[in-house]
Amino acid sequence: MMLLAYFLGAFAFIGGIGLTISSGWLITMAASHPPILTLSVAIVMVRFFGIFRSGARYSERLISHKAVFAALTQLRVDIYSKVVNSNIASARILNSGSAVKVLVDDVERAQEYQLRVKMPHASAVIALSTGVLLGLWIRPQSLLITLPVSFFLLILIPLVVKSRTAILASEIEDAENQYTQLIHSNAHGVIEAAIYGYLDQNLAVSHTAEEQLRLKEEKLLKHIFSYSALTNLLIAISVVGLSALAYLIGKKEEIPAVQITMLIFLPLVMFEAITNWYPNLFAAGKLIRSQDSVNIFLLRSDSEQVSKSFDDSIQTLELTNVTTAWDEPFMQPVSFGVSSGESLVIRGRSGSGKSTLAMGILGLLNYEGSITINGEELSGFTETHSRIVGTVQRSHIFNTTLRENMKIANQLASDDEIIASLKIVELDALLGEMQYGLDTVIGEFGRVISGGEAKRLAIARVLLSQSDVYILDEPTEHLDDELAKRLEKSITKSLASKILIVITHSGWENCDKSLSMNR
Repeated sequence: MMLLAYFLGAFAFIGGIGLTISSGWLITMAASHPPILTLSVAIVMVRFFGIFRSGARYSERLISHKAVFAALTQLRVDIYSKVVNSNIASARILNSGSAVKVLVDDVERAQEYQLRVKMPHASAVIALSTGVLLGLWIRPQSLLITLPVSFFLLILIPLVVKSRTAILASEIEDAENQYTQLIHSNAHGVIEAAIYGYLDQNLAVSHTAEEQLRLKEEKLLKHIFSYSALTNLLIAISVVGLSALAYLIGKKEEIPAVQITMLIFLPLVMFEAITNWYPNLFAAGKLIRSQDSVNIFLLRSDSEQVSKSFDDSIQTLELTNVTTAWDEPFMQPVSFGVSSGESLVIRGRSGSGKSTLAMGILGLLNYEGSITINGEELSGFTETHSRIVGTVQRSHIFNTTLRENMKIANQLASDDEIIASLKIVELDALLGEMQYGLDTVIGEFGRVISGGEAKRLAIARVLLSQSDVYILDEPTEHLDDELAKRLEKSITKSLASKILIVITHSGWENCDKSLSMNR
């Protein structure tokens, strides 16, 4: 389908060439008062190419966009399949910011590259080749001009543009990412910065980043201006060159007036495909980089794809000399074993790696050592989220209904099951206060809930899942003592047949096992 779109796009430009050339032919022939039949043929050709051009352009738009959207859908399916079939050993890569960028931004840009750059390139090659052959038919000497200019416009300049703009666009995108992170950090700390008097210092750093970004963009614009000037110069040379060629041939031999007209008109329309393609090509640095990122991601995922999945419920979870980290290793090796129906509390001072260890068990970070599930290494499994779940210190509450926030953990959960999970963490009273019940929109732009309520909602969401291992990170932190004790009992009771791992600084004295971590 995309190949058809290439030719339809080229046919639209070829139709433009035919329309202009046949119009010039009609005007020239009319000046010599030929038989009416000759003019009728020219008039029919003008009408044909006018309709042909419009029809080809409309068909190209329909088919190319349909093909690109189909390819985009398939690409997303392919990437998603590779992600869900990747083992835990690749979790560090798949959960990195660069991988998220590939999955969201680069996939979109990669398809835009196909539509805005690759397809116009193919159409330009076909259209210019047709123009060169038409010039050959008019006068073989035209090849002295059309061939070199076409070589520069179709091959040489695009190669230089792609190599240079891709590098500059990469630098600009890195600068944009750094600037975004800087603004995000400053925005979150603006109150403290104003209180302690270093707001101006933060703003100065931001302005410096802005200036560096501006300079990089100016550099890219200068390159684009140079390429545009060179392109216009080459097209002007072809117009002047073919006009001079017609003049020189006319001095040596008799040349029909219609050939002179066609030689002059040919370069005026022959390079329309170039003027349509080049603006997108000049700005294609980010698109090219995104296409390369997607290709690298797919190739990397291929080498990490596995097929092992959970067949039985998890009965035992054992760690032997396990360490995990976001960057440089820092924690002491951890070993423990826990079975179904048992609970384990993990304690340790701040910074000892408790939460980081939880991320490793959840499959969100790479780990060193051995984590086995029912005697088999965790790193060889896929889709661990179906059997191992947990909360993190800053669980996110989405801007949607209470029901949808809960059903993230279990799409098949009924309203009764949701309410039962809320009761375990004593949020049934909150539910009763909500005017629309489970249909109440909560989150950043919905009904405001307190930090303690948000933490308990995250726990209720975890309890709603049908899993085997539950990891709760500081589940009762910042709650009053009486409420914390009640939640300990209700949560432990509800997970009596499961594996429960609790990370905390206080409470949870009645767990079956305990572990102290040191840095």
